[in-house]
Amino acid sequence: MSAVHVFLAVLLLLHLSEFVVWVPAGCLLFRRRGRGWEVAQGGAIVRTVRGSLHAVWPLPGLSRAHVVRDIVVDPPGAGDAASASGNPLPWALHDPAAIALRRAEVAKAFAPLRWVAFALLALAWGVAPVSLAHLGVGPTLWIVAPIALLLMVGDAVFLARRHRREFPAWEDERWRLVLSACLSPLAATRSWDLAQKEALMGCDPVAVAAALPGFRDWESFAAGRWRRMRFPAGDPADIPVRSVAAADPLAALDRMARDRGIDPGAWEAPPVPDDPSHTRYCPRCRAQYTERAPSCRDCGGRPLLPLSVSV
Repeated sequence: MSAVHVFLAVLLLLHLSEFVVWVPAGCLLFRRRGRGWEVAQGGAIVRTVRGSLHAVWPLPGLSRAHVVRDIVVDPPGAGDAASASGNPLPWALHDPAAIALRRAEVAKAFAPLRWVAFALLALAWGVAPVSLAHLGVGPTLWIVAPIALLLMVGDAVFLARRHRREFPAWEDERWRLVLSACLSPLAATRSWDLAQKEALMGCDPVAVAAALPGFRDWESFAAGRWRRMRFPAGDPADIPVRSVAAADPLAALDRMARDRGIDPGAWEAPPVPDDPSHTRYCPRCRAQYTERAPSCRDCGGRPLLPLSVSV
C-alpha cells in the first residue's frame, strides 16, 4: 500500500468521524435524508442515559441537522429553552411558517461558511492527494498547510461573530465550534452545518416537522405525539386531566392537523387486532394485549381499552 493510499484511508476515517451529531437526552434529531427530512427515531451509533450519537450524510449541506427539545418529555414549565439557547423566538413555537422563516434566516446568516467547507474538502480530497503522489510529503505540507490554516482561521472568526449574533446565550457551544474549526480542517468543514444545529431548539417538534421541506410521513409522527400528550404514561387517576383547550401543544397540533385536512380524533381510534387473542390495547403506544393484562407495562401502568370501542 502506497503512502497516498494510507493517507486517503486515514483521511476517510477522520472525515467520517466528523459527520456525527450528539443528541442530548430529552431531544429529537431532525436530519436531511435525500431531498427530504426525517426524525431519527432509532439507529443510534451510541446511546447512553445522557444522549445518543447519530450519523448524518458525510457531505456539507447534506449533513444538515436540527436538535429540538422534546416537549412531551420536558413540558412547558420545566424550563425556558428559548432563553437558554439565545433563540429570539418564543419557547415551543407552534407556527410552521414562523419556524421556516427562522430557519431561513439562520441559514442565510451562516451561508458564507459553505464556501470554506467546499474549499477545505477540495483541498483535502483533491490537492493534498495529488500533491502527495507527485511531490512527496514535504512539498505537500508547504502547499496545503498554509492554505488550510488560512481557511480555518477565517472560518473560526466568521463563525464566532455570526454565532454570537444569532445565539448570544450559547457561549459554550460557540467556543467548542470555534476551537474545533481552529484545530482541524475536517472539523471546519462541519462548521456550516453545526452552527445551525440549535436554531430550532425552542420550537414544537411537530411544527418543526411541518416546516421542514419534504418531511417524511408527517401524519404518523404527529399521531404518535398526539397520543403521547393525550394519554400520559401512568395511571390517569394520578395524572391531571389534559384537554386540547388547556394544553398549548395539543391545541397547536390540533390546528396543524385540521389545516392539513386531518381529524386528530382519528388518531385515537382503536387499531386493527393483529392477533385473534388480542382484545385490549394501550391508547398511548398502541401495543395490543390479551384479556389478562390489566395495564400497559411500557407506559407506566396506563389502563388498557377494549379493541372494539373507541376512546
